[in-house]
Formats: sequence, C-alpha cells, structure tokens
Amino acid sequence: TTNHGTQLKQWYQRRVRADFLAYLSADGVVLPPSLIPAPPAKQQADTSDEDSELEDDEEWEETPQVAQPDFPDLENTIKQGMERLGGEVFVKLNWSAPRDVSWMLHDNTLCCRCPLDVILLLKGSEFIQHDLTQAFMECRDGISEVPTGGFVLTMRRFESMIPAGEFRCFVKGNQLVAVSQRHHRQFLPTIVADRINILNDLQRFFFNYIQNKFPDPDYVFDVYRASTNRILLIDFNPFCRVTDPLLFGWDELSAMVGGQQPPVFRILENQESIKGHPFAANRIPRDIVEINNQQDINEFVSMFNNGKFNDSDDEDL
Repeated sequence: TTNHGTQLKQWYQRRVRADFLAYLSADGVVLPPSLIPAPPAKQQADTSDEDSELEDDEEWEETPQVAQPDFPDLENTIKQGMERLGGEVFVKLNWSAPRDVSWMLHDNTLCCRCPLDVILLLKGSEFIQHDLTQAFMECRDGISEVPTGGFVLTMRRFESMIPAGEFRCFVKGNQLVAVSQRHHRQFLPTIVADRINILNDLQRFFFNYIQNKFPDPDYVFDVYRASTNRILLIDFNPFCRVTDPLLFGWDELSAMVGGQQPPVFRILENQESIKGHPFAANRIPRDIVEINNQQDINEFVSMFNNGKFNDSDDEDL
C-alpha cells in the first residue's frame, strides 16, 4: 500500500512550516496569545475578594512562564482560506481530520469559523499526531515519515451532511468489494429501506468515475449520496489498518476478492446493533462537563485529591 496517492491536493492548501509542526507535536496546549479572547472587565469587588485575588496573583507569579507560540503568517493564511471558502471550513492535514476532538467546538462539529478553531482542533487531535509520526506505518514502499511535498494544511468549504447519505467504499484490485454506512454507530432506517437503490447508485458511480483512474489498485473512498443518482466524492484513504474499517474488520476485507460477486453492503439493521461511541476515550469525563461554578470546582479537586474517583464508574461524554 502506498500513502502518497491519498493526500489531498484539490482543496485550499498551504504548506505547514516546521515551527508549527513542532508546536503540534509538543506536549501541552498553549495557544497563541493573539487567538485568545480578551477576558471580561473585572467588576468591583469587596476587600475580601481583593485579598484573595492578591494571594492568587502571588501564587501565579511563582509559576514558571511558558513560552507562548506565535504564528501570524499561518493565522493570515487561515483567514484568507476561510474568506475564499465562504467563512466556514472543514480542516485536515495531508490525510486525517481531527474527528476525535470535535467536542472542543461549541456545536460538536468540525465546522471551523476562525483560526482559533483550526489550531485548537489540530493541536488536540490524536489523529493529527498519527499523520505527523506514523502516517507510513503500514506502507511497504518506503520508511520516510515526511510526505512528498511536506505537510500541508488543507481546508474545504464546510457542508452539513445527512448521516444517512454518507458511505465508505473499499476497493481491492480495482474492484469494489465492500461498502459500509459511514456513521456506523447509528441506526438509520432510511438506509435499511433504500439499501438496494443505494448500492446500485454507489456501484454506478464507482464504475463511471473512479475505477482504474486512481493511482493504486487498493484504496478506500468516502462518498455522499445527496439524492438518487447524485453522488459526491468526499475523500480517499489507504487500504490498510490505519483506515477505520467501520462495520468490517481488516482481516475480512483483506481476504475479499472482487469481481466475482456484488460488493458486500453492511449497515446497522436495527437499534440493538449500536455499539458505544467510537471516540469516547478521547472525550472529557462527565464530572468535568457538569462543573458549573467555583464550588463545583473545589469539590471536584477535593474528591480527586482524596482518591474518591472509581475507574469503574467513569463515564465519558
């Protein structure tokens, strides 16, 4: 499997400089000061509050200062891309989107409306870290950790999509061997009811527009079926374990032989088939989300310091 052929080159792209790549790879989340909103003006407080603030200030003064990153050129590039693409964008590096940290944005989507949204998602995502350090892990044609042409920031216009219209297609030996619904943790009755027409449309799209045109014989592509006979190509991915097989397994996909029978079309048949959220491990504990005021924070810290959290009771959002 090669991985250069699945890089994105047709969207709004700009080369990423080495200092920003180093920032993404570094531990911790320190945002550029130019992107941090100004705090609200302080209201007049009584004497006890002022004394408390002074004590807090003294404690902060003893804390070592962390170097703050600064990427004015990148921020301008992101703003230019957003203006060109209509204001709301979907962002990736060469291969991966930061889908594991969509919870960081207020609407729980990957819709970025400002440079802060873009940098926050890229910095917090384990998927992006994979792009930076292990993108060629499953490849047999080289050991380089840097893609041809370097790393690029890729943006496209953000479009809201109906989950029932998204599908992932698996191609082996230039034959379409399998199709899975993209949102594999949701039971979507409309897919069940229209499964025959959906598969026919996807096969027709593959035969007419993709087959024998992609540089590799084995690959994965994502599509959006906006309506009958109207299919939109979304993305390409390598045919290997770094790509999520969704409702399949990679041992099963690797053993498939195309051309001898129709592709396997796998969907969730009922509500009982649903499993847990795929990115639950990447989310923050419910206890933190439910903190509403200073008293809640103090109680949370006290419970944590006293070892009152039981791992078996943890519930991620």
